[in-house]
Amino acid sequence: MFRAYFGGLRTGRLARLPFLGFLLLLSILFVLYGLGIAFGVGLAEHLIRADRVPAPADLLQQIDVRALALLGPLVLVFGFAKANLLAKRIRDMGLPGWRTLLVIAIAAAGLGYAMHASGVPPRESYPIHGAISGILSLGLLLIPSGLFHPRPASAETLGKNFDHR
Repeated sequence: MFRAYFGGLRTGRLARLPFLGFLLLLSILFVLYGLGIAFGVGLAEHLIRADRVPAPADLLQQIDVRALALLGPLVLVFGFAKANLLAKRIRDMGLPGWRTLLVIAIAAAGLGYAMHASGVPPRESYPIHGAISGILSLGLLLIPSGLFHPRPASAETLGKNFDHR
């Protein structure tokens, strides 16, 4: 399982169904990770200040930089695992995995910058980014393996198209 998420950086490939399974498992682990953090913060707040209920802004001010330093690398690990899954699926379709993913990331950053520069509030841009991400994921699930990879002509195909007389 770890090989699927962190191995095969240059040559790994993932077919459609394994891609879907590994992506769903990664999403479930990420949600469970987030719920664990929320539970831990709530429990700590309850143990420290059981006499009052803090406002969310008050709680955010109390989050320590050390806690963010511990949580940041874990978020990066989840992000890298997802990027590796995407690169493997793109490579299985016949495109260069990491370069294509880099082009997609640059296009997404450009779209975000264009929306910010045009004055679109962030809350209104979230559905647009979500829709684009959904379309990309759907495309990765529906495009068959090897679609963009040129197939070499086989001897049988050459024999049928060429008359030996």
